[in-house]
Amino acid sequence: MADDSKSRMGKSNAGRAFMLWAYVFLYLIIGISTYIHHAHPWILSVPDNRDVASWQHPAFEETAIYDRMTEAERRQVLKEGVPQGSDLTAQFATDLFMIIVSWFCFIHARANFGSWMASCFFIGSFIFTGLEESIWILTGRYVGGLLEHNPGGTFFGTYWFSKGGFWFFETPLVACLGWFAIAYSCVWVAGRVFPRMGLWGRAVVGGLIAMGTDLWADPVATSPELMNWVWAKGDFFLFFGIPFYNFIGWFLLIFLFAVIWEKLPDMERKWGRTGASALFLTVCTGGTVLVALFIYVVWFLVSGGILHQFGLETVVQIPKGW
Repeated sequence: MADDSKSRMGKSNAGRAFMLWAYVFLYLIIGISTYIHHAHPWILSVPDNRDVASWQHPAFEETAIYDRMTEAERRQVLKEGVPQGSDLTAQFATDLFMIIVSWFCFIHARANFGSWMASCFFIGSFIFTGLEESIWILTGRYVGGLLEHNPGGTFFGTYWFSKGGFWFFETPLVACLGWFAIAYSCVWVAGRVFPRMGLWGRAVVGGLIAMGTDLWADPVATSPELMNWVWAKGDFFLFFGIPFYNFIGWFLLIFLFAVIWEKLPDMERKWGRTGASALFLTVCTGGTVLVALFIYVVWFLVSGGILHQFGLETVVQIPKGW
């Protein structure tokens, strides 16, 4: 009994040390990314919020927001830039608000699942969503304009976030924290409402709740009044002015993340807490690339090519001036 207790304590301490280093690495990435984004934006070709006319891949005229604006709103943005796009005080204040919200979610997760599971969910959220977003953003930024014969239409680019105090690569801290809070809330609600449903079923429910939340949040956040992030035109299926693959991505990410996270106890029994932590973070990292490839192949190449032949390009558009 004493040996078993010491063994469990050793595994727990090793897992705690691993997660501590994971936190240090996470904060280091945030620090470096934030410095580069604000001090040396040219390194990653960050679009200038004050000079909308200088945007490339996509240009201002190639963005979805351009079609949603009235002519007066276009002139105003060209003259004044993105609304509050240069107000770093407001952006850091938003980060602080999301840190507080996320802290409450983390406390809840720690009380119900323990510090290790809560930390895995928190750090995994940053890796899963931060890398996924950054892959899409940077791919669109550097490849945009090159794929003129894309089956789904001209590929002007993807999207980017226009505001943020702290950054994780090219994803603002508020987006990563928001994803953590929404993902954890959706997974928790799915488990409480459907306690007898299997893991895969709960993951589906959690993903659908998250997708429904994003369905109303994105059109508001990308409105001409806010422009928190900017979408490129060219996607064949716009839903409320937002490319539909965005909602597919939300469902897939929440669904897969919930499954992987709930498998952590099984991983721990097989490989110990350190091995389970390393495997979980590795799967999160690799999963972002696989999800991005899946969406691009299935949505843009296959579905885009088929639907484009039927002239299905725009499903629902928000009227100008909305």
